[in-house]
Amino acid sequence: PTEPLPWSSDDLQLRFGMEVSLGRSLSESLYQSVALVKYAVDGTNLGEQWQPRNCALYCAMRDRVKMAIADLEDQGYEVEVAGFFWMQGESDALYRPWAIRYDRNLTRLFAQTRRDFGSDLPMVYGMVSGDPEQIPYLHTVRTAMQEFDQRNHRAIAVETEDYTKPDSIHWDTASTLKAGEEFASAWLELGEPQTSLPFTPQPQFVMGLIAFILLLMGVAVFSWFARQANRKAKA
Repeated sequence: PTEPLPWSSDDLQLRFGMEVSLGRSLSESLYQSVALVKYAVDGTNLGEQWQPRNCALYCAMRDRVKMAIADLEDQGYEVEVAGFFWMQGESDALYRPWAIRYDRNLTRLFAQTRRDFGSDLPMVYGMVSGDPEQIPYLHTVRTAMQEFDQRNHRAIAVETEDYTKPDSIHWDTASTLKAGEEFASAWLELGEPQTSLPFTPQPQFVMGLIAFILLLMGVAVFSWFARQANRKAKA
């Protein structure tokens, strides 16, 4: 990691997210190495905490991503941002004002992300799911996500309703691994990269870099492809 992760409860720090299977699935599909950069803050919402205009969590995430890019470039890699993965929404579905504005807030978040990392950046995000008795405005947020998927260019939603949740909210291990695989498949469905030829190590090669933002019940991910620049031979 480029820096220590933000504080989370001891219990959450003992868990892992879908980055394990997502990274593996992308690496195996693209015949490329994949590096992961992880950023996590549990219990956060899009309604206020992740809004770019507040420059709190979004700016912290953006700066962390840029640190990772700079680190790779210092090692001789040329980095191109190639995707954004987002899994969040339960916190917003607890509070009606956030729920009814989720579409607008998601639009703002993705628009700022594309301004910072590329106007044609592919977006993959998970449909929030759970128990409506515990998450009163779940349907409102899900509807916003569905509508966003239907009208936005190069954005695709991943359904999570069939994922198993021991506590009705958090995924179990099998579903966490399944999520990573399905998010990877969705990203590939968007049409990047253009080729999937077998990977052979050479002086110049393609390397994947993925930066994760793990939220209360999910993961947001940036993904890049980095091409190694020619390195000067050491004396």
